[in-house]
Amino acid sequence: CLQALPPRAFDTSWRVYRKVNKDCTVRFEGNSYVVPHTLVGKDLVLRVKERTMRIFADDHLIVTYEMPEGKGHLVQDKRFYEALKKDREMNRRKYGQVRVGKGRAKYTISPLKPLYDMDVEIRSPHIYDQMIGEVRI
Repeated sequence: CLQALPPRAFDTSWRVYRKVNKDCTVRFEGNSYVVPHTLVGKDLVLRVKERTMRIFADDHLIVTYEMPEGKGHLVQDKRFYEALKKDREMNRRKYGQVRVGKGRAKYTISPLKPLYDMDVEIRSPHIYDQMIGEVRI
C-alpha cells in the first residue's frame, strides 16, 4: 500500500560542516562567507545545491548565499558586520569601554591576558654609545 508523499520535497543538497573563524567567516571551495559574530567558534552546516548555499546553525537557517564563480571571493551580508559594530558587550571586552562610533582603536585589551604595569627607564642614546666605546678592545 502506497503512502502519501511528505509535505515538502526531500533535501538533496550536499551537507558540509565548517567551524566559524574568528573573522566571522566560513570557508568553502576557496571562498569566504560571512556569518554573525555570535557564531564564532561554532560548527555550522553548509547545505549546497547547484550555486546556492544555505548556512544553518542548530537546524536554524542563518543566511542563504549565491555562490560566486571562481575563488578568493568574500561573500557577505552587510547586516552581520553592522551587528558586530553595535554589539556593546563585544566592544567593551575588546576596547575596555563601549565604542559605537567610527574610528580605529588606539589599543586593544585581551580578555585573556592581564595588563602589566611595568616601570621602564628612559635613557639617552648617547649612554649606549659610551658603553660600546668601553667594550672595544
